[in-house]
Amino acid sequence: MAKQVIGIGSSANDGSGDTLRQAGTKINANFTEIYTALGADGSNLSTEVTIQDSAVVFEGGNADAHETFLRATEPTADRMVYLPNDDGTLLLDSAVQTITNKTLTSPKIGTSINDTNGNELIKLTATGSAVNEITLANGASTNGPTISATGSATNLNINLDAKGTGSVELNKAAFTSSLITANGNASTAATYIIGNKGSALAVGLLDGTTVGEYKIFTNKGAGAMTVTPTNFAQGTSFALAQFDGCTCIWDGTNWYLVGNQGEVTLA
Repeated sequence: MAKQVIGIGSSANDGSGDTLRQAGTKINANFTEIYTALGADGSNLSTEVTIQDSAVVFEGGNADAHETFLRATEPTADRMVYLPNDDGTLLLDSAVQTITNKTLTSPKIGTSINDTNGNELIKLTATGSAVNEITLANGASTNGPTISATGSATNLNINLDAKGTGSVELNKAAFTSSLITANGNASTAATYIIGNKGSALAVGLLDGTTVGEYKIFTNKGAGAMTVTPTNFAQGTSFALAQFDGCTCIWDGTNWYLVGNQGEVTLA
């Protein structure tokens, strides 16, 4: 309903304004509309919600000394707060609350992710100006999830550090493999190199990237598999006969042959 305006005439006692009864009717109609808008039944104004001291005040079911005030911080520009078209409970930064089915886009987590008991589950340490990170990916069907090093750098290690004298335990380790059937360099991304050519096979071994990196070579092919490292501490190359294998480790400068199974010929 539009606001009812009392006609007061052009001047005092000119007889052109509303009568006292007409004015009272408009006043009653205006107050009825206000009462209804404030949650009343048209006669009794609700005391559960009021406006006081620039705040919306919620009294609750009992009229007592405890109320909830909804007050806006002094704005520095025009602001809009939207209430979603849904049922639910407000989240407060000072309350312990559980949320489900929510999508967090680039959330900032201060120190840790805690378990249901409030104990630290995953602890996070921030690095200033960081550009490299861990990326987790789930897997479909029979593919397992993946933990990857990503970022702006071209070559990145993933460091797993045990505490004190502890060790990094793996229930079952499997190395990334690469099958070579033609002459060429061994894969720099694979640990296990499998040669399989019906005749002599020439394999190049580029320098490692991290001290302690190692390669495992096996030769399934009928011809000898000759591996020539770019830098080799024990000569120029080594050759594996069919069904033989060996292990090399990188010390930061050279590859070292540290173990073999079967016949390995150094050159």
